[in-house]
Amino acid sequence: MKVILMHGKNADPNQKWYPWLAKEVKNLGIDFVAPALPRPEDPRADEWIAELEKLNPDKNTILIGHSRGGVAILRYLEKLPKNKKIRKVILVATNAGYSEKTNKTENNKTFFSEEGYNFEKIKAHCDNFVVFHSFDDQVVPYQAGEENAMGLSAKFYKFEDRRHFGKKADGSMTDSFPELLDEIN
Repeated sequence: MKVILMHGKNADPNQKWYPWLAKEVKNLGIDFVAPALPRPEDPRADEWIAELEKLNPDKNTILIGHSRGGVAILRYLEKLPKNKKIRKVILVATNAGYSEKTNKTENNKTFFSEEGYNFEKIKAHCDNFVVFHSFDDQVVPYQAGEENAMGLSAKFYKFEDRRHFGKKADGSMTDSFPELLDEIN
């Protein structure tokens, strides 16, 4: 089995709870990969999807996407050939497929669309989805988590106080995420 983590915008694999997750997953004897995605400050979906394609996810792969990294995973799944399957997809504070952000920069248009996600195409490639979202997320509205969970028929973890699963209300960083690890076991 292999776990691939796609980090979020304005981040890299050495931040937030990502290093903790890498250590814990490796301690379970599972391969873990978290690529440093290009141009995290103004990412392009095609570049992030290309990085994911290089890792060749398959039926023994768990894909984890935080925020914009989750959007890249869902866009990747929309484009897969019919016979390709992924073991599990876990989304953490992931944006909806349609967003007001489509108008902010040209690169945002590569992640978001007027139509949103094609959940039927996405679900053709995976039967096991998990969504984590917090009511107090200051970056991605809670409604995006609800929309993703419903569209994917996902197991939905709802939190009151995790914000965007990065910086806590007191300014410190979230450095562990045991509920996520439980979903990998």
